[in-house]
Amino acid sequence: MIYLRFKYFSGLAIILISVLVFSCKSELSDSSKHLFTLLDSKQTNIDFINRIESTEEFNTYTYRNFYNGAGVGLGDFNDDGLPDIYFCGNQTGNRLYLNKGNFVFEDITESAGVTCADSWNTGVSIADVNGDGLPDIYVCKSGNPEGSNRSNELFINNGDLTFSEKAKEYGLDNFGLSNHASFFDFDRDGDLDCYLLNNSFKSVTTFDMMPGQRQIPDTLGGNKLFRNDDGKFVDVTQPAGIYSSKIGFGLGVNIGDLNRDGWPDIYVSNDFFERDYLYINNKNGTFSESLEDQITEISQGEIGADDSDINNDE
Repeated sequence: MIYLRFKYFSGLAIILISVLVFSCKSELSDSSKHLFTLLDSKQTNIDFINRIESTEEFNTYTYRNFYNGAGVGLGDFNDDGLPDIYFCGNQTGNRLYLNKGNFVFEDITESAGVTCADSWNTGVSIADVNGDGLPDIYVCKSGNPEGSNRSNELFINNGDLTFSEKAKEYGLDNFGLSNHASFFDFDRDGDLDCYLLNNSFKSVTTFDMMPGQRQIPDTLGGNKLFRNDDGKFVDVTQPAGIYSSKIGFGLGVNIGDLNRDGWPDIYVSNDFFERDYLYINNKNGTFSESLEDQITEISQGEIGADDSDINNDE
């Protein structure tokens, strides 16, 4: 009886799959239903390629995130109503393309001063860091710990399609295996603070799996929370209750009001054996890590996450 039921289910499944595949092909063949159109680089002038080449000294064995990619950011850098594009490259340097309209772009990287050459760039955040109404560019870096140009860079928009690098001046010249940064006003004082997502320098195979390691700060890397104090970003990681340990192999960070109390919370996706972090904003400059209280089950070895109103109940 079980065998007959299985045969019937398999046959039905094959029929349904065939119908779905045929239906999908029919829909895809109708070009009028396409939502996007592929534009040639000769038309857009965007020819950026994040080309990666491994060597005997630098490859997936010497750097585990070798093929994790870089990042891309959109921002209207000259306030003309058109989104411009900033690409990060691991081995190629970054590129800034000015939107000229009608999907035509101009490469202004060199004149803008935002190349980030000879560094392994892993992520970019576009935000008005200094609060002057113009979007700035913050670039995260990673790669070989002994490599050159390893500190993150902050490019402040000068308002004339040029930028000035001021990461050290603002306190954001972090030296870690940075992946991404999120700028948000966690204390609701009217300026942007920063959560910096860093990966661990330590090899995954060297951990002894002893409990309590997430409470031990990593002096070399570790995630960071910076509070904006009159334009200077101050490290408040420990007093704010943020984990900054060697086992935090962070690959994604999301900011959102997860408990709907009007204050921004933080969700961090961790790779390998460490669980994710869910930080609930306590509204007093501190956070409480509350993942086990809020979520009954998560994926292991996360690369990223997103938060959205799936059932549209606001």
